[in-house]
Amino acid sequence: MEMELKLGKPKGTGSRSYEEWLGKAPEFDHIDVELEADVVVCGGGLSGVAATRAAVEQGASVIQFEKTEKLQSRFGDFGSIGSMVAERWGRKGKDLKQGIMKHFMKETSYWPRQRILKYWLDNSGPALDWYLEAKPDLYILARTTDPIPEGVKVWLQPARYPGPMEKYDPDSDNYPSYQITVQFRPTHETVLLANYRLACEKGNVHTLFKTPVRKLITGGNGRVIGVIAQGYDGKVYKAMAGRGVVLATGDYSGNLDILYYYCPWLRNNPNIYTAIDPEGYLADTGDGHRMGIWIGARMERGPHAPNVHNMGGPLGVAPYLQLDLNGERFMNEDVSGQQIENQLAVLPGNTSWQIFDSAWPDQLKHMSPGHGCVCMWIDDEDVTARRVNHTLAPNDGYTTPGTVEKAASGKYAGGDGGAGGAPTIKSDTIEGLVEKMGLPREKAIASIRRYNELTGKGNDEDFGKTASRMFPLENPPFYACKLTPAPLLVSMSGLESDHHSRCLNSEGYPIPGLYVCGNVQGGRFSIEYPITVPGMSHSMALTFGRLAGMNAAKGY
Repeated sequence: MEMELKLGKPKGTGSRSYEEWLGKAPEFDHIDVELEADVVVCGGGLSGVAATRAAVEQGASVIQFEKTEKLQSRFGDFGSIGSMVAERWGRKGKDLKQGIMKHFMKETSYWPRQRILKYWLDNSGPALDWYLEAKPDLYILARTTDPIPEGVKVWLQPARYPGPMEKYDPDSDNYPSYQITVQFRPTHETVLLANYRLACEKGNVHTLFKTPVRKLITGGNGRVIGVIAQGYDGKVYKAMAGRGVVLATGDYSGNLDILYYYCPWLRNNPNIYTAIDPEGYLADTGDGHRMGIWIGARMERGPHAPNVHNMGGPLGVAPYLQLDLNGERFMNEDVSGQQIENQLAVLPGNTSWQIFDSAWPDQLKHMSPGHGCVCMWIDDEDVTARRVNHTLAPNDGYTTPGTVEKAASGKYAGGDGGAGGAPTIKSDTIEGLVEKMGLPREKAIASIRRYNELTGKGNDEDFGKTASRMFPLENPPFYACKLTPAPLLVSMSGLESDHHSRCLNSEGYPIPGLYVCGNVQGGRFSIEYPITVPGMSHSMALTFGRLAGMNAAKGY
């Protein structure tokens, strides 16, 4: 199911120094409204709503500020370990904890705090069960491919079940992808709103929309005791927090000055974040990051982790031969969409061509179920007749023959973030395909011949790709999908924190009264957003949003 993306304007130009984009805390010469509560929550996204509900359930009153005109959610993948719904599908995630920990820490070069990862591994399942309590009538599919009943608008499905991953050994992959993800379709917005309503029913919640927090208030010993917020109507609010303040203000990708300071290689990647403020700007502009630094918090020091997963074309980023604009092979293609994107960043023209032939339906069962990789196909007639889940797309790991042909005819652009919609061409001959791609003829044909030779040997002597995922290009017609820089979804780096969601100061000690969750929380990811568990970002936002709310209410 496709989502309509309304895009806002980013702030900044990406040319300012650290001192310039950080600036100084604003001063206010008057206060229009004074408020008090046990807990103040800054932000109304997934982590903020989780924090609000959790705080209320601890008996705390809550004031919540949200920058936009409504609560924020998007998409719906949650990678959680040991939830009741996953157990219902036979996915014993608890048995995978050690493997996930090992591969996650390896992929992120041991920059994240491992105790944060461990807390998530132990608590993400219960957090998801808790989140689902607010929507007991949510429709749940038994299998990913089950048809969606008429009239059902929102549902929960297991990612890629049944499928080849039931016999999949994650430890055999270069970049394993553990298949324990549950998917809210089309988004989890309905469940988010149900959680917010439940919080309001259970306790005292006062929410102000279109009112971003501008400044943290500190008292003795540097304790955070409240905030100052200013509505887009100019009204200034002072909200005092008796127990704690939760920063759930999102990431900084809407502020090009911060984004390009930490991730300068993203200048060629479009930004498609959907939260927009009342002035038409992208809403996630690092507000919480800056406010935290102003009072002594520290931005995490490890390499920052943007989510820029290339989702490819009608076969996703399945590991078929790829050639650069020089007509040369350049990598082991058997990796996830994140690693594909990393390679595009250093290629001439930031472009490659993924090449496959008409035997692809028989080959998909050998492919990895990694994020962005198509490894299953379903029949077009079954989709049309709605005998199967008709919303499945390449970004779910599924495709259809009709999807491939529509892509090759230029009539298909599917999935959010370009998933399945990359330009695709088709030819009855290799020579004709090379001509359509516009690659140097002799080099490209020589590269394809070399690849066919290696597949015949069953040994990728050039780049070391798994032999079972190498297939010769010999069955016309032939296809080529053009891969270019993918959209940036979010940058998942934030203020240093511990596994209790407490924000840390420059010396590594907790700042009393200040908690962080969601994409303003540091210590979770580094270098990139790994695909060890697809949907881990949402799950961490939920898990630590809940924890931040509980601990703020306790004053821990």
